[in-house]
Amino acid sequence: MAQTISLRVNTDLNELAKVLDWYEKLNHDAMSKIDWWRCKTALAEVFTNAVRHAHKNMPQEMPIDLEATLTENTLEMKVFDFGAGFDLSGKLSDFDDVDINALGGRGLDLISQIVDVFSYERVAGDRNCMLMIKHYSPVP
Repeated sequence: MAQTISLRVNTDLNELAKVLDWYEKLNHDAMSKIDWWRCKTALAEVFTNAVRHAHKNMPQEMPIDLEATLTENTLEMKVFDFGAGFDLSGKLSDFDDVDINALGGRGLDLISQIVDVFSYERVAGDRNCMLMIKHYSPVP
């Protein structure tokens, strides 16, 4: 049976703790711990990117909406922002040129390695949606 949860937070890096606590509300017993932690890492990376990049120079009250659906073999996470948007596939294709000693700039590549489906598109309401889907085999 699918479980869906949602959350709205402000554009504030201090909201990350609330986002991660919210993620833990999913009944994830059937998912391996390693997949669960990797997806939690991906969610944290997407949220912080929304705050730092998509909502850069926007008021702290600008909302970021999150939605997660867990089924018996998939975890789908969506993060909605009001930023200008960007070309995710173009950014991912540029990772051959990333400085491995840089302090940042590798989060999107990390996320693409963790999840099976990774996309970013404009949706209704002048928002963008970062979609991540992880397929998993249930643990007994």
